[in-house]
Amino acid sequence: MHKRGQVNKKSLEEEQQAIGAIYKQYIDTFQEHSDIPRKAFVKSDTLYAEGKENSEKGQLYNPKPIIKLKKEPTNAHQQISFNINKRAKKKSNLKALGDELKMLQHERQVKEIKLVVPKLEPPPLVTHESEYTNSTNLFVSNLNPQVTENHLIQLFGTYGPLASVKIMWPRNETSSRSANCGFVAFMSRSDAERAMNGLKNHEEMRINWGKSVKIPSYPVHIPPELYKLYSPPPPSGLPFNAQTNVAKSELKDLTQTVVKVTIPFDRNLLMIIHRMIEFVIREGPEFEALIMDMESGNPEFKFLSDFQDPAHTYYRWKLYSMLNGDPKNSWSMKPFRMYENGSVWIPPTAPNYREGMPPELIKNPKTEANLSESQTARLVSLIKHLTTSKSSVSEAMVFCVSHSNALGDVLQVLVDSFKNVATNPVKKLARLYLLTDVLYNCKVRRIRYCEEFTPEVCTEIFNQLHSTYKELHHAQDKVCFKIKVFVVLRAWLFHRFYDTKFVTKLENVLLTGNENGEDDSFHDEPLDGANLLKRSYHTATTDCLIVEKKKQFVDMFN
Repeated sequence: MHKRGQVNKKSLEEEQQAIGAIYKQYIDTFQEHSDIPRKAFVKSDTLYAEGKENSEKGQLYNPKPIIKLKKEPTNAHQQISFNINKRAKKKSNLKALGDELKMLQHERQVKEIKLVVPKLEPPPLVTHESEYTNSTNLFVSNLNPQVTENHLIQLFGTYGPLASVKIMWPRNETSSRSANCGFVAFMSRSDAERAMNGLKNHEEMRINWGKSVKIPSYPVHIPPELYKLYSPPPPSGLPFNAQTNVAKSELKDLTQTVVKVTIPFDRNLLMIIHRMIEFVIREGPEFEALIMDMESGNPEFKFLSDFQDPAHTYYRWKLYSMLNGDPKNSWSMKPFRMYENGSVWIPPTAPNYREGMPPELIKNPKTEANLSESQTARLVSLIKHLTTSKSSVSEAMVFCVSHSNALGDVLQVLVDSFKNVATNPVKKLARLYLLTDVLYNCKVRRIRYCEEFTPEVCTEIFNQLHSTYKELHHAQDKVCFKIKVFVVLRAWLFHRFYDTKFVTKLENVLLTGNENGEDDSFHDEPLDGANLLKRSYHTATTDCLIVEKKKQFVDMFN
């Protein structure tokens, strides 16, 4: 067995050597300098060459190798590196995949660097105020749960055509709210502003601007005045509902009548009329007669046979207008006669609801409103519980300024609050502070108050303050009261409510009861030492804003 294995191994080695020799001989045949003789091949002519001559015909064919063998490294260092790379292990599939991903990432980064990004202008900044500048939408809050959308339509609909009315109801019946909110959108900004100014002091709701909404082409509500403007005239019994100022008994012919054309408010009927006109123009009057016969009992086509119907008048005018070359959405407003010796036809005025109410239909609101009973009671309660604290005065001032359209009533209530002599002096000072804040805010908001708060009214208030001043028994109380009132007068002078001369008169009224600063009670008194000392005390010209030795006085108002 051992000998047989050696024989097989020897025969295998001989076969491998023979195969290696044959392979080497095959390779050498492709080398340029080879010792092995090559077989010569002679080129023949080319078949089916379409008459082209072959210049290599009859020459020897010497094939050249396609694969170029690498030259062996000549340098010793290159020889070592070649051997090392030859011995190196092959990369694993995972590492090859990682190298490929890195190469793709590198190529992607290079492309991003070379990419030229165009310069884009930054978008315009949208401020919070710009969202409401052109808005026609009003946000209505603090609504009673019993208020419905019909109530809002009746309230806001008097100011102009409404685009939409929506109340945000609770999602389910179980959830309840103490107050709801909603939105009322107008067709025009001018109508929304008038509604905002007219209803801003409403007791049962609060109104503010909301974000803009899409305005439809047709409103959900039209005010009665505007509806009447675009409505057809009353029935007259004449053809095409013609109108005349002459009595029917005296009417000789239709030349003295006028036919006023109006556009129907029913959008569905208007669409049917326009569609009918298109087919009549294309098919002729026979189509109109056919439809009149087939749809004689259909109320939607009543305008074809009822000559008194305003829709028939519009249909006849629109058909005549388009047959004479007028576009569908625009027409001539010049009056004309459709028939010889017939009525004068006046084309309709297309209502543009986005322009709002016409100026002639806008009712001028009263420049001066009146406080309601509940508002008056609220103001009286605020004044009654008013204190000298800033929060109390601010709350009452906000109420007065928010009802500036009834400024006359507000100032009248304030003036009446000074008339009671028995009122605590501290409360009268608080009311004087409130009056100052109201006058200042009216001046800032450019609200005229001169007509309501005249110098005579102001003098009357200081006469009442003089009565309170006289009722004070302690000298320290009088000094503190006088200082605080004089500080208010300095504020009036600083803000230029009145001039220096009038403010001086008010100071005299407070101290002496008359504008000249003379106390009438001293005229009949004897000129002894006590009376002279008393009179000198009242006529002192000390600056009341600076009081020496403040610590020895007790301010009962703080």
